[in-house]
Amino acid sequence: MTRSMPSLLFGAIADDLTGGTELASMLVARGIPTGCTVGLSAPIPSGNLAHVILLKTRVIAASDAVRQVLEAADRLVAAGARQIFFKYCATFDSTPAGNIGPCAEALLERLGGGVTLFTPALCETGRTVYQGHMFGGVQLLAESPKRFDPLTPMTDSNLVRVLQTQSKGKAGLVPYLIVDAGAVAIRNAIREHSARGETLLITDTIRERDLAAIAEAAFDLPLMTGNSSVAAHLPPAWLAHGLVNSGDLVAASLPAVNGPAAVLAGSVADRTIEQLERFARNNPLLTIDLASAFAGADIMAEARAFAERHLPGAMIAIATTAPQATVEALQQAHGRDVVAARAEEILAGIAQILVRELGVRRLVVAGGETAGSVVKALGIDRIAMGAYEGPGLSRAIAHLPDLPSDPLALMLKSGKLGGPDIFADVLQDMTRATTVAPAIDIWPPAKPVMRPTTGKAS
Repeated sequence: MTRSMPSLLFGAIADDLTGGTELASMLVARGIPTGCTVGLSAPIPSGNLAHVILLKTRVIAASDAVRQVLEAADRLVAAGARQIFFKYCATFDSTPAGNIGPCAEALLERLGGGVTLFTPALCETGRTVYQGHMFGGVQLLAESPKRFDPLTPMTDSNLVRVLQTQSKGKAGLVPYLIVDAGAVAIRNAIREHSARGETLLITDTIRERDLAAIAEAAFDLPLMTGNSSVAAHLPPAWLAHGLVNSGDLVAASLPAVNGPAAVLAGSVADRTIEQLERFARNNPLLTIDLASAFAGADIMAEARAFAERHLPGAMIAIATTAPQATVEALQQAHGRDVVAARAEEILAGIAQILVRELGVRRLVVAGGETAGSVVKALGIDRIAMGAYEGPGLSRAIAHLPDLPSDPLALMLKSGKLGGPDIFADVLQDMTRATTVAPAIDIWPPAKPVMRPTTGKAS
């Protein structure tokens, strides 16, 4: 008989939807019953050990982001969460004015934790931190394509300095020699830094085992922050310390979903552009001309005609991606925020046409800000996650509020992640059910085996 568990063990707050669904899918892959809701209005269901609240706070005003994050934390704590996790991008996406530092400090004050760690690394994709500097593979962050990001250009690789610029408290570094020495050394370092008044600590992280050591050291901190990859290593620590037992773990499942299929891409990441080019070799692609949209062209009519011409016989993609020079010219003419908002508005409107009018039931959305706009436009407030399958691969079932018996197979993908053929592969995989045993003893997990049966989403 399984002993009684708290109503909620772990509560996470994500600053965008793609990363938040990735975090939830990682916990699901570990066997942790995990709920996932969008925004601050959806109720937190009972019966899960973890819950993720998906917000869209990465690039809004810091004061608004802090307000939303604190409200989410209050709701999670009221539901019983013993630890709050603040999830942000693996490349620490943030402007000099916030929002990572202000949100983390506000949470730290609300929760009374005193000190917290910042672990953004995603070792699977080569995003590591050494001597406080972030690398994307062999490139320093500020020398990578991230320096051209249209919303959060990262021009400083020193994350301690980036965090300090945003924060009132003192930032510090847990260096690699400490992290490599293991969880006990990390916990000792946390105490020593805290005694010196350093309460916001970036952790050097190079290998997957470093993430495991950091998770073991931080499993009982009131507040932990980072990318989803460090949270994926918390469940083994919960097991080791008796917060969860093996009987609490559950297999993850997703049902098969058929119906028309589409990709919506708003990311300008090089990886997304490559993925669209690969998709377009065998499938119809419409690239929206944002300059024409600003000139008054009827973009919605163009998109509708394109979709009606090809659906349901083909998988389609519609994108607002553009070369860097084009994006910069539009930003100079109209303003950075205006261009981003217009692209999101266009894709959100197209999503409603595709799903509500043309019956699309398999949908991939690329780009964090785009994902937030599309999900909001469709009225989705809860998502049943499948198991994490690898970087950029976190499939789900979304519940359309007025079509409860008509599920939408959904994947919200970071613009920077995934293999070149991810769009076609995922849309095809959605037609097959998956059942995945808990990956509690190995990480990263293997890609799940497709089953010829249907089942209820976990």
